Amino acid sequence: MKKYFLIPIIVTLLFTVSCDDQLERFPVDTLVEETAFQQVSDLENGLRGAINSINRVSLLGFNSIFADNCKVGADNGGQQIALINQVLNSQGGDQGTWTDRYNAINNFNRLLAAASTITPEADEQDAYDNVLAQSYAFRAYLHFDLLTYYAEDLSNSSSLGVYYQNVVATSGFPARNTVGEVLTEIENDLTLASTLMPSSSTDVNYASQNFITFLRARIALYTGDYTTAISNANTIISSYTLANQAQYASMFAGDGDTTEVIFKFDNVLGNNASIAGNWIFTGTGGNFMEMSNELFAQFEAADVRRTVNVDPSSDPGATPPSLGIGKYPPNADTNYINDYKAMRLSEMYLIRAEAHARKASPDFAAAAADIAAIRTARFGSAQTVPTYTSLNEAITNIKAERRIELCFEGFRYLDIKRFRNILNVGIERISIDCETVPCSLPVSSEKFTFPIPQAEINANPNMVQNPGY
Repeated sequence: MKKYFLIPIIVTLLFTVSCDDQLERFPVDTLVEETAFQQVSDLENGLRGAINSINRVSLLGFNSIFADNCKVGADNGGQQIALINQVLNSQGGDQGTWTDRYNAINNFNRLLAAASTITPEADEQDAYDNVLAQSYAFRAYLHFDLLTYYAEDLSNSSSLGVYYQNVVATSGFPARNTVGEVLTEIENDLTLASTLMPSSSTDVNYASQNFITFLRARIALYTGDYTTAISNANTIISSYTLANQAQYASMFAGDGDTTEVIFKFDNVLGNNASIAGNWIFTGTGGNFMEMSNELFAQFEAADVRRTVNVDPSSDPGATPPSLGIGKYPPNADTNYINDYKAMRLSEMYLIRAEAHARKASPDFAAAAADIAAIRTARFGSAQTVPTYTSLNEAITNIKAERRIELCFEGFRYLDIKRFRNILNVGIERISIDCETVPCSLPVSSEKFTFPIPQAEINANPNMVQNPGY
C-alpha cells in the first residue's frame, strides 16, 4: 500500500532541563517508537519534541512576502523571488505546510497511543494528564492551521476541509472531511484537552486553558460565529493586560517580556528555526526582502511598533528607501533565536472588534473602542476613538490595524483572504513596491487557497485537489 503524508515512523524527542533557559538545551535526537516511551517522563520528553516538530517559520515569511508587507530587498540574489511573484508550489502544497502539519499531528498521535500503554503512579497523574491535554490541544491547533490554508470557505460547513487524523497513520487512502466535520473534531479535542488540563499548566511555552479559549475565539471568528468569538475574547481580555510601550519593545527585543503573551513557540538553540531568516541574511547581514514602502507609511513616529518593526539600520530617505525588518532582532538569546508569539492579547482585541462589527446587529462603537485600546497602548497616550458608520468602514480600519499590529507574525495573507469578499479587494501593492513583481492578486484567484500537494494526489485516489490546480 502506498504511503501518504510522507510521515516518518519515528518520534522526535527534545530533552530539556528547563523550559526557559536556552543555554541548558540539547539538540533534537530520535528514538524508535518501541523503546521511546516506557514511563511518564518519557512522555514529557516526547511532548517537547512533538511541539518542537511544528514549523512556524515558513508561514510567517509566506504571509508577508506573498502578500503586500514586503518588497524585493537591496541584497536579493534570488531568495524568495518565486514567493513574492505569488507562485505557489503545487508539489509541496505550499511551504511544505501539508507534510509538516501532518507529521507533527502524527507525533502527537504517537504520544497518545504510547500513553495508553503506561499507567502513571499517583504522584505522576498530573504530569500524565498534562501530556494528554497538550497532545489534544496541539492536534486541534494543527488541524485548524490546515483548514485555514487548504479549505476554500471556513464559513461553509459542507465545503471541503482536510483529513482529520486522530490515529497514528503510516499508510492508507484517507478522504477529505468537510469543514464542519473537521471543526467538530477540533472541538472534541479541545474539550478533552480542557477536561484533562491540570490547573498548574500555565507555562506560556505550552498549551493552557487560556490557549484553548484563545483558539476557540480565533476559530469562531474565522468561521463566522461572532457571538462565540466575543465571549471567548472577553474571557482572555479580562485576564491579561496589553503591554505598554516598554513591555512591547522588550517582548520582541530579546523575548524579555510576556505581559500579553498567551502562548509562544519557545525557540531552541540548534533547531535552525530563525524567523528573521525569512527576510535577511542572519549570518552575514543584508536584506534580501525588505518591508514594503506601503507598510512603512502606516507607522507613525510615536508608535512603538515602528521602532520594533523597522530595523534601526534602515534609511527611509534613501532612493529607493532602505527598510529592513527588525521584529526578530539578533539579541534574542544571540544568533536570532527569537520565540514566536503565536497568541497575543492584542489579537483578542482585534478579534473582538471584528466580531462586533460583523455580527447580525453590529456594535460599531464597541469595535472602535477595541481598536483605540490597542493604539493607546502602542502610542503610550490616549488615542482618538475612530467612528464607524458602516461595515465596510469598520472592516477597512480593522484590517489596517491588524496589518500594523500583527505584521510579520503570519496573518496578512489570511486576513486579506478573509476580508476580500467584504471589501472586494485582493492583494494590492503600490507601484514602488511592485516594479519587478506582480502588483495585484484578484479577489477571485485560486491562490487564496493552497494546493493539495501533487504527491498526495498521485498516491491517494481518494484525495481531491482544490479548484484551479
